[in-house]
Formats: sequence, structure tokens, C-alpha cells
Amino acid sequence: MVLESLTSMKNAEKHPISLFFIAFIVTTGAMILSFKTFPQSSSVLTIAFIALTFMPILHSLMLREEENEISENDVPFAFIATHFNVIHIYSWIFIGLIAAFGFWSVALPESNADCTGLGCMLPERGAIFSEQTKVHSGITGNFVNITGNAIGSTECFNENTKSFAKCFELIFVNNFWVMGFAILFSLIWGAGAIFILGWQASVIGLFIGLEIQSNSLTAGALRAVSFLPHGIPEILAYFIAAIAGGIISAAISKQQFKKNEMKIVIVDTVLLLALATITLFIAAFIETASIFNQSELAIAGIMGFFALYIILYIPGVRYKLNKFRKEHQA
Repeated sequence: MVLESLTSMKNAEKHPISLFFIAFIVTTGAMILSFKTFPQSSSVLTIAFIALTFMPILHSLMLREEENEISENDVPFAFIATHFNVIHIYSWIFIGLIAAFGFWSVALPESNADCTGLGCMLPERGAIFSEQTKVHSGITGNFVNITGNAIGSTECFNENTKSFAKCFELIFVNNFWVMGFAILFSLIWGAGAIFILGWQASVIGLFIGLEIQSNSLTAGALRAVSFLPHGIPEILAYFIAAIAGGIISAAISKQQFKKNEMKIVIVDTVLLLALATITLFIAAFIETASIFNQSELAIAGIMGFFALYIILYIPGVRYKLNKFRKEHQA
């Protein structure tokens, strides 16, 4: 694969920011290719091409992570000790995808009917962002679930019927479904969660781009910042879930196992999924508090998020987590 040749695991870990630029280039190429081949389906096909491009390198990464897990000796909780590099790599790819979709949502022409020269190579904005635009249209005063249907007007936005508890439950369940698909896609295709993450990045990129078009570059930057309080823990939860599913997939695909290998993988996967669920819970709480203008609760949620990951780095906690793993791997 060309991408694997350009970006080896060693180079990706040494210079992870390079994945930002690769993601931008891959997204641009995927847009052009999908529009030139199947223009009516180019919105979703762009995400599919992106996923197909990154799957081999991410699957190789998961295979190596699974091997690292098995070879661990007296190290702390696997996510903290072993998987930070994977989170780093996923993060730069994700940020690169957002930047690419945000840029092209502004730069692409509405129509290339009257184009000249190299401009004729550019796809039309409406085709590339057709499905994402539906999400944007439905999300005004609503949320959009995994099937693309608008929800949440009653629970979160209607002054007469909204409820903090019901809104929180709605957001958490909706995001939990997304996380479930990330796990499923990774389990089946090794690194299949990149499709879900690509879709999330395309929606966020479009939102930022539309804000820039409607107002200004500063407004777009502020819109991007507004996603951070709940977006960071939410996307992190998806990353962790994707790693858990990818490691299980890598272990199963080997077909030959070392002693206690599957026990080690299963225990670590359960711990990773528990951490992902807790992180998603916090993200939903922060988002709900923001919707209800409860700044104190939102700040408390943010502090809780940082406290959780700081606690996981405390030596005593790391020791107990490692001891728990060992007891269940025997």
C-alpha cells in the first residue's frame, strides 16, 4: 500500500503530525475520486474511500498493539502504559480530517458547470456534503441519531417539556450507539471505526465551514472551540472503544495464541470499554449542562474528566489496576 510506504509505524510515532497532512491530502483525493466516479453518492463514498485508505496502516498498528499487550511485564493499566501512541495517531488523523472537511466546505464551488482549467477538477460542494447538510438542517434545535433522524426537541430544547435528566439520557444513549458501532466496525474490520470517525469529522468540519461562510473566520474558530468541552471526552471515548475492538480483532485474526493471550486481551478490553463508557458519560453530562446553560455543572464535568485521567496516572492506582489484570490473567 502506498500509504503504508509513506507512513511507517516508526515514522507515524516519531512524527505524528505528519498524519494531519496525510489525512488532509487523502480527504481531498477521496472527494475528487468519489465525485468523478459516483457523484450522486460522493458524500458517503468520500468517507468510505478515506476509511479504505487508512484501514491497512491502522490494522497493522492494532496488530502491534495486541503484541505489546501480551509482552507486557509488570506494567500498569494497558491504556495508560501501552495505547497512548494509538490515541495520538488517531487524534492527528481526526484533526486532519476535520481541517480538510472544514476547508473544502468553504472552498468548493456550488457548481462547476461554468468551470475552466484546473477548477473543473473540483467537486461540487452540494454533492460532497449532501448527507452532512441533512444532519446540519436537522440538528437546529435537535440532535441527530445514528440513523440521521432528528431527535431531542422535546427533551432538550422545548421550554415547556425539556428536562435535564431526559436530555442527558438522550445524548448518552445516542452517543453510546455511535460508540457501539465504532466497536463493531473495529471488531469486524480491525480498524473499521475510522469510517465512524470520518463521518463525525465530516459533520464537524461542515459545521465549522458553514459558520465561516455565514459570519467570519473568527466565528468558525469559536465554533470549533465550542465543541471542545464535550467533544474531547466524547471523541476520546470513541478512540478507546475503537482500540478495544481493534485489539480483539487483531487477536482473533492471528488464530494461534500464546499462553493466556486471550485472557489478557479480554481483561484489558473490558477495562478499556469501562473507561470509554465512563468517559462518554462525562461527555454527555458536560454537553447537557451546556445546553441548559448550567456553567457550574459543565465546569464540574470538565474537572471530573481531567481528574479521572490524572487519577489513572497515580502510581497506587496503576499498581492496583495492574494487580487486577494479573489476577484475572492467571
